[in-house]
Amino acid sequence: MGVVLAGFLSSCGQENPSGAAPLSERAENDVPLNPPTLRFHVSADGQVDASPDLKAEAGEVAAVVLENESETAYELRLLDPEGDQVYAVEAPAGGRGDGRAMPRDVGPHVVEVFPVGEPGVGEEFPVDVSEN
Repeated sequence: MGVVLAGFLSSCGQENPSGAAPLSERAENDVPLNPPTLRFHVSADGQVDASPDLKAEAGEVAAVVLENESETAYELRLLDPEGDQVYAVEAPAGGRGDGRAMPRDVGPHVVEVFPVGEPGVGEEFPVDVSEN
């Protein structure tokens, strides 16, 4: 009985709430192990900064990270050359939002970072998306 109970308890809490399979269970070509990372940071006073190398390849996965130290929730939107949204993520106050985006079009993209609900008040950063 103790062995059965120990086995049950050891499996608790191991389910992924998003339903996504852990990387170890995914197909080898499903997600690159080290995708390029587009990293953005909101300081406690609301100043937005970006990593210096904002580049991605069309049709390839890029990690997107929004770190937020402010007391306001922030949103990040990646827009293609036509101005259409490719990806969006929110970072709660004092939190982090991240995920993976796959831009499909070659050309200059824009990342907008702004307080949630105030898209005209934020910062814009150019992202160069080249052919793979």
